Amino acid sequence: MSFVDIQGLRKSFGPVVALDGIDLMVERGSRTVVVGPSGCGKTTLLRLIAGFEAPDAGRILIGGDTMAEGMAAMPAYKRNIGIVAQDGCLFPHLTVAGNIVFGMTDEPPVKRARAEKLMEMVGLERSMLGRRPDELSGGQQQRVALARALARKPRLMLLDEPFSALDTGLRAQTRKTIGDVLRQEGIATLLVTHDQAEALTFADQLAVMRGGRLVQSGRPRDVYSHPVDPATASFLGEAIILPAKVADGYAECVLGRLPLSEPGMSARQGTIMLRPEQITIAGEDGEGVVRGRVVETSFCGSTCDMRITLRGDESVVFNIEVPSSTDVIAGQEIALRISGSVHVFG
Repeated sequence: MSFVDIQGLRKSFGPVVALDGIDLMVERGSRTVVVGPSGCGKTTLLRLIAGFEAPDAGRILIGGDTMAEGMAAMPAYKRNIGIVAQDGCLFPHLTVAGNIVFGMTDEPPVKRARAEKLMEMVGLERSMLGRRPDELSGGQQQRVALARALARKPRLMLLDEPFSALDTGLRAQTRKTIGDVLRQEGIATLLVTHDQAEALTFADQLAVMRGGRLVQSGRPRDVYSHPVDPATASFLGEAIILPAKVADGYAECVLGRLPLSEPGMSARQGTIMLRPEQITIAGEDGEGVVRGRVVETSFCGSTCDMRITLRGDESVVFNIEVPSSTDVIAGQEIALRISGSVHVFG
């Protein structure tokens, strides 16, 4: 049995269906990320697991213990779950040390030792224990919030978009620090976010939600490369989606004859997907090369985004990313080469 087992979870708020039959399993010590657009039910799922809301139907089991079955639910304070929210939610009137040990029932020396150890774990100086939250940066506050959540040794950690308010560089650094600490402690973690890059980077298991339903879950690479439908493909990153004739392990489309990632499929008309990173600028024309025209370029520092149409079918438009040293201008015709295989939607 998985460490966290969610079965048929449903929740409505009046006429609005927030969760419509969610089934999800989280392995012990692993990191699962639930990703989806705003309003898809991610935070409601987290609140039900935490015990802040009771489901209308379904079951939640953690470590084999029933947390909720239908509307009968164990109170949140009995679940031993740690939570880190988007803004950290630190107590402004307490010091860093006071925030970390809040809720601990041990003797003061034990609390102090625990706070010092946790500060070291999350990469902060012990000298900061006497500071107040408004004396810390956003990234430091999130690390203190994690230390507070870890103080009581939870068996499950819930992260509700804890990095979204941070600057880009600080977000990546804080995410890595928190991820390393959770992995080191062996704590099962469930993160919800609408940031696709964050989800793909952080997850051992990726779960995609849409309209209150779980549409796909699996290894991040598998979900990204083999999405269940075009909407999921486009949500996880730019996708080139084309009609094609599928037969004999290949797809015939405007980009040429491309190998399938699922070669055993029967001959039919279908819809295929490939990612922009599979398309590169070819040095010259040749076998497997198609012609395109650069519509627009955008300088992004080390890289340059190019918007391209195909010669002979300008309805096909897509973006590719190339090194900014590439000498290509808008209006120029270029040769394009496609690598790898394409995915066929079922």
